[in-house]
Amino acid sequence: MLNFAPTEEQEEIRNLARSVAVEQLRPQGREAERNGDISPFLLQTLAQTGLTTPFPEQFGGSGPIEAITYALIAEELGFGDGALALNVIGSMMGPLAVLFAGNEQQQEQYIAPFADEHNGSTRRGSFAFAEHTGGYTLSDILTTARREGDRYILNGSKRDVIHGADSSPRVVLARLEGTNGAEGLLALMLPQDASGLEIRADSEKLGLSAAPSASYYFHNTPVPASCLLGQEGNSGAVRAATLYNILRAGVACGMARAALEYAIGYAKERIAFGRPIASYQGIAFMISEMAMKLDAARLMVWRAATEWDSGVDTQTLARDAEAAQSQAVRIAKSATLDAIQVLGGAGFMRDHPVEMWARNAAAME
Repeated sequence: MLNFAPTEEQEEIRNLARSVAVEQLRPQGREAERNGDISPFLLQTLAQTGLTTPFPEQFGGSGPIEAITYALIAEELGFGDGALALNVIGSMMGPLAVLFAGNEQQQEQYIAPFADEHNGSTRRGSFAFAEHTGGYTLSDILTTARREGDRYILNGSKRDVIHGADSSPRVVLARLEGTNGAEGLLALMLPQDASGLEIRADSEKLGLSAAPSASYYFHNTPVPASCLLGQEGNSGAVRAATLYNILRAGVACGMARAALEYAIGYAKERIAFGRPIASYQGIAFMISEMAMKLDAARLMVWRAATEWDSGVDTQTLARDAEAAQSQAVRIAKSATLDAIQVLGGAGFMRDHPVEMWARNAAAME
């Protein structure tokens, strides 16, 4: 018989992430949205737990990352607050991309500072994946990199790059000019003073305001060949992209679960015509469907995470990770809107967090 239960160690880690999410992220969600970023105190708290340093111990981290474990962590953080969860994960993906695709020198230079016990929590990385013409699928990556001597020339754009305006390393996914498919993908680190690069900080966002982001526009932007992570054609860029999809999917599941549990609690307490509204079929069926869809999305996430850990071929991994991310975001959007429906007029009030969760879910597209 199949057993989807987490191991004892994974359950302990998940419980730790859940306590941080409930006690720290959830209460600070509104304030972080107003401030447009996560608080330094919360970053330090997360760093002390080891949840944000999934790097090998040789670099000072808490141990190499396992996708299934971090999918569980991502869900719990998303349960606390989706925007703050993506703030943290978006920063982690920069050094993680260096870990997967970079050489030893690049790993030592860019990963170790994130695991520093004194200043590591202040570091920010970024990972530029999605583009204005597509979503979070590898086939949608149209930004090109053309090799000219000892440099690459970038052309294209990126959107929703969390910490894109101020971070190091700034990792960009691009496609080697004249190629198609996953084999032509490259991961490049952007120099801080890259010419021909226009950075526009995102403002007045619908949601995810607590995860500051930016758009990149490349106009024949030269990047030294030494900024290429590893070698052309290595699978590290694909593994980084697929892990990002898996973690985004985990966050989306957490957002959907938060909406589900909040709607259940409200429906049990709200009395209409002498009895709780949870006892009416219209409400009960809606909540049941939310739970059913969430379980289906979570299983897709776990399957993709297990494949990532087992090292299946990149084509299968990319397909399943993209499907999990797409489905989880879709469920997060529908679940948060359904929660607003359950709350009725109160769902649009800032007295309840579901309106913020709905905006955050919509902004994940």
